[in-house]
Amino acid sequence: MTIAAVLTGDLIDSQGVEDTQDYINQLRDALQQLQAVCPFQYELYRGDGFQLTLDVAADAVRCAVLLRAALIAASPEHERYDARIAVGIGQAAAVNRYGEAFVLSGQGLDTMKKDSLGLFTHDARLLDRLELPTAFAARVIEQWTRVEAQTWWLHTTLAVSQKALAEHMDKAQVTVHKALQRAEAALMDRYLARSREWIQELTDD
Repeated sequence: MTIAAVLTGDLIDSQGVEDTQDYINQLRDALQQLQAVCPFQYELYRGDGFQLTLDVAADAVRCAVLLRAALIAASPEHERYDARIAVGIGQAAAVNRYGEAFVLSGQGLDTMKKDSLGLFTHDARLLDRLELPTAFAARVIEQWTRVEAQTWWLHTTLAVSQKALAEHMDKAQVTVHKALQRAEAALMDRYLARSREWIQELTDD
């Protein structure tokens, strides 16, 4: 079965920040950074909305969390940049944007009134595995500070030791270690690794 992954999202409180245009610019910058990590095609709409079609479906959840980390890390002082993201996993449609994954992701976002990260799929096994840990992961991300988001982003994208990461950030290793602890990096890494495995199983069926 050919499986597609689509992320549909919007910026949280985009009209309530001091500089809405900067918020949108930071979204564009985050998407550019992210394309080097998990390739995708994307569209922006309504100013603060976006939709990503991933080249590799198994990267979907990791890509969603990385995008949120990049936005939070770019937040100005005393404000918070972040996004709600609905991850749709479903059968691919090669020639249009009305395939199952697009519908699941778009409609899923419409149902996310208080949630900031959601997984939507018709595959009962995948939903049973990922729905609850995704809700927990969302709560962790909602607590990230700018420093924690930036540290986790670099930890994930550079994939180096904490010593090398501290040197890259020009910070003490203990400072980096504590930031990753506060970000629940070890648990987040396990969640993303397992989500990738389970989505890949679906694509292999």
